Amino acid sequence: MSLGDELGKYVEKWIVVLDNTIVASGQNLKEVYRRAKRKHPRKTLFVMKVPADKIMVL
Repeated sequence: MSLGDELGKYVEKWIVVLDNTIVASGQNLKEVYRRAKRKHPRKTLFVMKVPADKIMVL
């Protein structure tokens, strides 16, 4: 299953992606980023909000 296939579960939520894997998700951007950074402090994380009307393929 690709990351694009998983995005439907996260509509209208913030997600943090690392190495093509969703490592955190939720409604609050700061909390989601904080949790992901705590797990992966030395990594560069990609953060986005999944839109409701269409799914983006990364």
